[in-house]
Amino acid sequence: MNIVPDFRHEYGKAYLFAGKLEKAKQLLQAVLEYRKNTLGDDHPDTLAAMHWVAWLYEALGKFQEAEELGILLVNKRRDVLGEHHPDTLESAGDLALVLARLGRLQEAEELIVAVLKTRRHILGETHPDTLTTISILPLTYSGLRRQQEAEALDLEVLERRRNILGHNHPDTLLSMANLAVTYNCLGRFREAEVLAVAVLQQRKYLLGENHPEMMRTMSNLAFTYHKLERLQEAEDLGIMVLKKRRGILGDNHPDTLLTMRNLAMTYNKLERLQEAETMLVEALERLTELLGNSHPDTLRTQSNLGATLNKLERWQEAEDLLVPALEKQKDLLSASHPHLIDTIQNLADTYTKLGKLKEAEDLNEALGM
Repeated sequence: MNIVPDFRHEYGKAYLFAGKLEKAKQLLQAVLEYRKNTLGDDHPDTLAAMHWVAWLYEALGKFQEAEELGILLVNKRRDVLGEHHPDTLESAGDLALVLARLGRLQEAEELIVAVLKTRRHILGETHPDTLTTISILPLTYSGLRRQQEAEALDLEVLERRRNILGHNHPDTLLSMANLAVTYNCLGRFREAEVLAVAVLQQRKYLLGENHPEMMRTMSNLAFTYHKLERLQEAEDLGIMVLKKRRGILGDNHPDTLLTMRNLAMTYNKLERLQEAETMLVEALERLTELLGNSHPDTLRTQSNLGATLNKLERWQEAEDLLVPALEKQKDLLSASHPHLIDTIQNLADTYTKLGKLKEAEDLNEALGM
């Protein structure tokens, strides 16, 4: 903290890239305040510091703060640097990622499409910044269940990054990890496993076992094992990731809570229902506080808890959770979205057990059953 601000800024960025978020926070926030006080709010160096603090907030799971700072930064950079300046476009791309994490996928898509159009025109199709922008789109398409489009873009970026950067470059590995997530969404779990295992081997060497990107890949692989019915492997990996994320990101980080939810669903399949319920109740409460009661991740967790309560034969409690979850998911998700279909099936089972046969029949008809 005693070194000059410019060096402090670079050290803060280095800690951020290394996944050492608390050290990055201490340095980057101090630099931002210093530059505001000495250079003013609109100086390019102040805006650069603001950019990294916004990125830090996203990494810390503070999505609301990241959005607020991101919007401010995009507007300031447009005014100071211009609409098409690389820094302006970078900030807009980062903001799109935050909007996607907040579950506002349509807004994220519109913003990133605009950035991509400009970068293609100015930089060309194969520039690293263009490829970075393209790589964000599949994240929104996956949430919108446009999986074929997501796969096509993932494959395009992966091929180009392999040709330009090499097979083991961090950006290439990120593309492989993103494609593995898309394969999970497409139900192609064995292909997802092959990719995720390859990424883990390389990232362990490049980043170490405790880097957030390493943990993200491990979490996705645990989900893949769950879907492949390799439940012991899913549990072992899920427990490891949860322990690491709690220690590094904290108990209230959204990624920690989603790991907890996925592990709970493995416990559900293993018929360890009390453990599953305890985890899901905690995850739902904290996700509601962090992301709101209408975020897709919150609603998915609410539906999972309803399914667990069904197994515990607590039908009325399950109905009380599943009905509002279904109503909100109908507003957010397409009729064919798997998460919506899961909730409908869970609620139909609940209605059947409660003797509400007409309601159950209506839901089954909606599913074509």
